[in-house]
Amino acid sequence: MPPLIATMSKKILNIFCVLFLFGIHQFEAYGQQKLNRSGTQLPFKIYKTTTDMMSIDDIIKSDTLFASVENLTKKTHPDNVYWVKIDLTKELETLKKDSLWYLRSHHYDYASIFYVENGTLKEKTFGRFDSTLKTNSILYAPGIPFRTNSLIEKRFIYLKLQYVYSIQSTDFLKFYYSSNVTEQLKGNYYSWNDVKILIPKYLFTGICLIVFVLTISFFITSRKKEFLFYSLYVFWLFIYLNGDVFRVNNRFFGGFNVASYWFQQIAQVLINLCYVLFVCHYLMTQQEYPKLHRVLKAIAYALIAIVIMDTAFFYFDFFIGHIQIMNVQRIIMTLFGTGGMIYLILHAKNRLAYFIVCGSFSYMIGALGLLFLNKTTYMITGATLEITIFALGLAYKINQEQKEKLYFQRESFINNNKALRAQINPHFIFNSLGSIQQLILSNKKESAIQYLSKFSSLTRNLLENSIETTLVLSDEINLLKKYIELESLRFDNNLDYKIDIAKEIDPYTLEIPMLIVQPFVENAIIRGLIHKEGNDKQLTISFSKEDTCILCVVEDNGIGRAASIKRKSIYKNDQNSRGIEVTQKRLQLLAPLEKETVTIIDKVDRSGNPSGTMVVLKIPTNMVF
Repeated sequence: MPPLIATMSKKILNIFCVLFLFGIHQFEAYGQQKLNRSGTQLPFKIYKTTTDMMSIDDIIKSDTLFASVENLTKKTHPDNVYWVKIDLTKELETLKKDSLWYLRSHHYDYASIFYVENGTLKEKTFGRFDSTLKTNSILYAPGIPFRTNSLIEKRFIYLKLQYVYSIQSTDFLKFYYSSNVTEQLKGNYYSWNDVKILIPKYLFTGICLIVFVLTISFFITSRKKEFLFYSLYVFWLFIYLNGDVFRVNNRFFGGFNVASYWFQQIAQVLINLCYVLFVCHYLMTQQEYPKLHRVLKAIAYALIAIVIMDTAFFYFDFFIGHIQIMNVQRIIMTLFGTGGMIYLILHAKNRLAYFIVCGSFSYMIGALGLLFLNKTTYMITGATLEITIFALGLAYKINQEQKEKLYFQRESFINNNKALRAQINPHFIFNSLGSIQQLILSNKKESAIQYLSKFSSLTRNLLENSIETTLVLSDEINLLKKYIELESLRFDNNLDYKIDIAKEIDPYTLEIPMLIVQPFVENAIIRGLIHKEGNDKQLTISFSKEDTCILCVVEDNGIGRAASIKRKSIYKNDQNSRGIEVTQKRLQLLAPLEKETVTIIDKVDRSGNPSGTMVVLKIPTNMVF
């Protein structure tokens, strides 16, 4: 091994060793810190009052008011104010090791800590609605700093707490203290248990973002209201369940305060409102489920009224009203959800109803898990399942609507094609009867009888196939042969014709539109060959394949278009053949993207004189009937 490479290898190995040992050291340090991430629990006593008129001086003087937390009622109330007295006597020796410590507890809506500074009692707010409170963690409330020399009577911490946004169990009233290092660890880093809590939140956020963008895009392009209300439904779900992940509420209202909390709480009502409106448009309840539609309409108005009332309750700090009206809203939606699912199961008119039932059931189970077990994970899981099921339901509905659209387009196309083809038959019959009349007037009775016999045979074939829109190429060729033989009687059988089929074409399986070639063959005979002098009257019809089209070339050695114009030929722009015009429309229906479906070429001889006409038809083979 060259010396330079050996030296570099040793250096790289040393770097890896250092990094490995450093990682082990950090892991051990983290493990030691992890053991005490929550801090040390503190003993306390509590005093509950319904008045906010007492000062800290009154509280300190009324020491007998405090009692054990076990003596409290088991549920909080928005009107209750809780004074807490924390005794740090047993922790004084530990507190002397550092001057700065942090008090940790549950989230409180309104909260204050009291301490001594320069011999004077001071108050510092730290509640949930204190917008000046900052923290890096999205899981934990920030620790409240206190110093050993700021303790009241050198051993007590007094707190004033109020829990207003819901009624909770008093079991959450627990207090801890921790060092500055632990506070930094908990505020800036997450344990594996924290990560397990955050993973579902971030996954749910990603799902909400993707679904919201897709559905709002569909709404912009399609203007279907079910996509609008579904996208709003997903948005409010994110705000209610996961708005704290990216601090959306804080960004809207400049921090976590009463307004930002109202925004999150009102989101749960807007979730239900958007859900109701989504169901109305998704199931088209006004047409399909009139009884259900009336119920949905009434619930929508009730939810709008709840939004207005709850906003007023927050404005006037009537928090018990907020709690009660939210409970009423939950009862309404639970009863409706249960009744609605049963109704749809019994009266479902299509599969769309089952998507609503399955999605609603998933969401209801998650909501009940959050309500009774107080675990957001259940709600996130249920909401994720519902979002997925509703998204599948929307995709299914789009697919069904597309199938219906294609079906109606197909029926419209077939009917248009039949109508256009039906216009050819009278034209063809009129010309044939005219030919028979001409033979009779010319006293060619035998030819007239033969013509009439062949005409009746051809007409019978046309009537037998009148329902069909396509024929296999072999049957179309048989009709052409009968028609040409019919017309050749007018020439005293002095007409030669030839029909060529390319080897790559199977005439017994390939389908083409019925009578798509006949008008051009008729044109070649009646306007080109019938007026030609002499016995050299040639008609050639050939079929070949080109990409997705069949090229049909109808070629004659008649008098050409120039002479035909003088005879008021049907090729003249103001006197176009009805059969040619109709056939061109049929070809345009069959191949709307094709610029030229019919090409007419004037043939000339070496002297530049007209020598006939060539018509090239492009007949698509990828037709949908």
